Amino acid sequence: MKKKSTTISTTSSVGGSQSMRLILFLAIVVIAHVHIGIGSLAVVAAADDAIDNEYLPTTQTIDDEIAKNDILKEAFLKWFIDNGGIFHPIKVRGVDDGNTETAVNVTIQPFPDFGGWGLALPLPPPTLAAADATAAAVDIGSNECLPDDNPNGQCTTATASNDNTDRSSSKSQSSHTTAIIKRLDPLFTVPSSLILSVNSILDTYTIESSPYYLSSYYSNVNNILLRSYPTQQHAVGLSRHNSMGLVEQDVVIAMHLMVEDCHHRLYNTRQPSNYLGIIEEDSHWGPYLDVLPQYLIPRLDTFGDEEYEALADDNLEFVGRNSKRLLERLFGITHEEEENGGTTDAETRPTGAEISLQNVIREMIDIKLDKMMTTTSSLSDGSTASIATLLDSCTSFETFHRFVGIVASREQWCSMEENNMINYAPYVEPTDMSEGDSRHYIKAPFTLFHTLSESNSITVRSDRDVFLPPTLFGKEGAESAGEGTTTTIQLFEDYGPVDNSLFLEAHGFVPNENPNNCAIIPGSYFLRRYAAVGRFDKNVALVLRALKVLHLIHPVETKLEALNDMCVKSNLDIIDDGDDVGRKPASDALAITTLVLSDSGNTDWMQIEKEYGQSFTSLREKCIAAIHTEDVEIVEIRCARYPGSASVVTNALRTAARRVIASLEEQGDTETALRIQLQQAELLGRNQLSLALRFRLEERKILNRIGTAEDVLDFPPQKSVEPKNDRDVENDDTLENKLIAFKSFVEALDLPLNKIEPRLVGNGMRLGAFATEDLDAGESYISLSSNSAIDVDTALEGIDKSSALAALLQKYSLQQGSLPNDGFDTLLLYLLHERFILNERSRWWAYLDLLPSIADLREFHPLFFDHEDMNRYLSGSDVRRFIIRYQRLSSERHKALSSDLAVNLVLGCETILDRDKVYWATAILDSRSIWWNGKRHLVPLLDLVNADVVGSAHETRLEDSDNIVEGKVAVTRASRYVKKGDQVFENYAQPNYQLFTYHGFLLDKNRSDCA
Repeated sequence: MKKKSTTISTTSSVGGSQSMRLILFLAIVVIAHVHIGIGSLAVVAAADDAIDNEYLPTTQTIDDEIAKNDILKEAFLKWFIDNGGIFHPIKVRGVDDGNTETAVNVTIQPFPDFGGWGLALPLPPPTLAAADATAAAVDIGSNECLPDDNPNGQCTTATASNDNTDRSSSKSQSSHTTAIIKRLDPLFTVPSSLILSVNSILDTYTIESSPYYLSSYYSNVNNILLRSYPTQQHAVGLSRHNSMGLVEQDVVIAMHLMVEDCHHRLYNTRQPSNYLGIIEEDSHWGPYLDVLPQYLIPRLDTFGDEEYEALADDNLEFVGRNSKRLLERLFGITHEEEENGGTTDAETRPTGAEISLQNVIREMIDIKLDKMMTTTSSLSDGSTASIATLLDSCTSFETFHRFVGIVASREQWCSMEENNMINYAPYVEPTDMSEGDSRHYIKAPFTLFHTLSESNSITVRSDRDVFLPPTLFGKEGAESAGEGTTTTIQLFEDYGPVDNSLFLEAHGFVPNENPNNCAIIPGSYFLRRYAAVGRFDKNVALVLRALKVLHLIHPVETKLEALNDMCVKSNLDIIDDGDDVGRKPASDALAITTLVLSDSGNTDWMQIEKEYGQSFTSLREKCIAAIHTEDVEIVEIRCARYPGSASVVTNALRTAARRVIASLEEQGDTETALRIQLQQAELLGRNQLSLALRFRLEERKILNRIGTAEDVLDFPPQKSVEPKNDRDVENDDTLENKLIAFKSFVEALDLPLNKIEPRLVGNGMRLGAFATEDLDAGESYISLSSNSAIDVDTALEGIDKSSALAALLQKYSLQQGSLPNDGFDTLLLYLLHERFILNERSRWWAYLDLLPSIADLREFHPLFFDHEDMNRYLSGSDVRRFIIRYQRLSSERHKALSSDLAVNLVLGCETILDRDKVYWATAILDSRSIWWNGKRHLVPLLDLVNADVVGSAHETRLEDSDNIVEGKVAVTRASRYVKKGDQVFENYAQPNYQLFTYHGFLLDKNRSDCA
């Protein structure tokens, strides 16, 4: 099911209720959430009169909205900087030319089409001129590492390489643009003093030394929270730990903002006939509060009956209504009061079990004003009445609801999983082509661009390159008063893998473009043509048994009337499949259902029989037999991962999408009708209704894309077993040239002992090591000094100790010092840097260039295997599970490394986010590492010794050298007699499943093999 959460959350990421909410006091303006298609939503100041504090003029009357916004902007920026906020200078293409006129800072600016304030980049004419000059001097279509970029001679972005060239541009980049902001450039830093959390609020009201200490605050709020949440939700009440639920944290932070807002409103109420004059000092958060939305953010829980009817989503309606009821219960509103508009008697002060958040808020305001007031004796009756009216407004449910919406839509989790600092626009990793194959980039984690420092400040970085054409005047997305004036562009941010339902729940907008959005296909549509609902059917019973075996349905279920609803993206990815390697629960359920409940007349099965040589009857009988065994592995392979199952699932989704569309249109619910209703709602300014209809339309677009595609079984291309002669000849020529350079490289290593040389082998082995003289069994044929191999020590010794790369490798080497695979991550990072960043400038280039390329590894290494191929060729073999586990662990390592900011800054996102590059380095280390002295090493020349099953197990060990200067050397001895000119082999002493998984080959008559 798509809409599962009953809490308002801004992300579907892991973390949930175990995260600590934070409010960054820049977020409210730089988020300014997108309200696309519902017209302008004006940001209104706290009072129409001039605002009087140290940041704003005391007498100016603001009649012009632009002038008012300018004043609010300058006040906020001054407040932010005065309190330790930092706007990082932006240099054209990151090159510091020493000209301060070309450095700019991000700022805030109203963007009415986006519902309020947003993050902006002002570009004065000198900066645009510098951008033009840089574009003329640099190949702006690439991420070329300029010599001046790094004093240590190391690039922080990928340089062009032979077969693995990558770009950091988005799809919209062209040769006529240049990046003025690079990905990962810091934009601004919010100090801890401007970050509001539950902990900071508890410090304010529960510590006795605080001027605003309230002895009853903790017990009252804690009891209210515990009372308002069902026991089964594991409510923990008010806590300093991260175990608080997200809504509970929203509420606590919203209460505090209500108090500060009331203080601010009292201070800023200045009318000659009714001058209160009781507050001498404004709220610390005044400039922040002035740019907060004064309207109720049109989130899901602000919808009424008409909007829910237009939304036509029972799950979302439940979430929205439940959220509203929960907030009302917390605030102390009864059903009777709700019927009267949600108001209560301002003088009522319930106690004990009747205490509500409204009462607590009043107590918080009382203690606040008690500390701020100077006198009340001079107030007139009219002034006193005005104060009472304002206080009623401060403590109303409408104000509470507004601030809860503000907090939920603008906060950041301490776990850094979600933050909305900038207006939303999706970012799709570029898909570059290399050797005819597309690159596979993983999604950059949100934490990468929002980093928490040791001082608890948060730095926000650009999640994309921002490109500027030579001139922006009159361009969409930029605002300029005319030629010669400052041009301003709006900056955006991708909020992560969030579908539209969560945008609607928490943020109150529906994006026009969201690659992560999905459309619900009810589970009943996957069974409709096969069985009558409610009747016993033996085939449906078989499906139920299979689902239970694979833990795809609750074990207590006794009947199956429908599969779970599935939320499907336009690319046919199913959200509930998740991203765990080897696990596809939704697809598996659909594959099982289609196989067991289908019939042989389906064209899918005819194509499968033609392609795989297995009839529908045979596949179905194997599945049914597997179900009776109740063996998880057998059921998974024969019922869920059978040949062609992936394409069967695809066609089942397309068929179900067409059924959904047909059913809707039978009821007159057409896309045309929805568009007409949306236009009318927008004309009338019906924001919530417009959002509901837009949400429906975006889902309909996805269903149409899925349903209108033709049913095609996309079988994986067949790999030829026999190599192509032309390709072999071409590779031999290329390898021969590389081999010449490699031989010179080996000679330069000045090995203490070397009786082998590299040669071309062919027959799938590419290269081998050949004896340059007769070798007796046990005779040393190669010895290596410490600087002749790539390991953690040589990696650290060979680079500038002050460089970012050295710091990165040192960090990972210390983290892994006690692990069995000592140094793996360190070597992986170093290998990526040498191969894809330094490239030909690496001291190891002749060796790295001789290694199998990404394209080579795709052909034979299991780390790159497609699951469809494994299901086809390895079904029933334990090695399939072993490979999937290997792929899963490699994927987890990749995700962990890609979330490290330091790794991204050193290697560049284009390298560390590229799955193929990281898997290449992983496969190289796993297939070529040679161990001695408890450490792994990559050893040029020695790693060309191929494997067979003769002789004793290979061993390289440290021995004393005859040369005192050399000390210990790593020595390898022949395991058998080898004649001069013959190839040298070693017995790896590994079973075939390990050889196949990590090396990509098998050995006949392997004495080390096992079953």
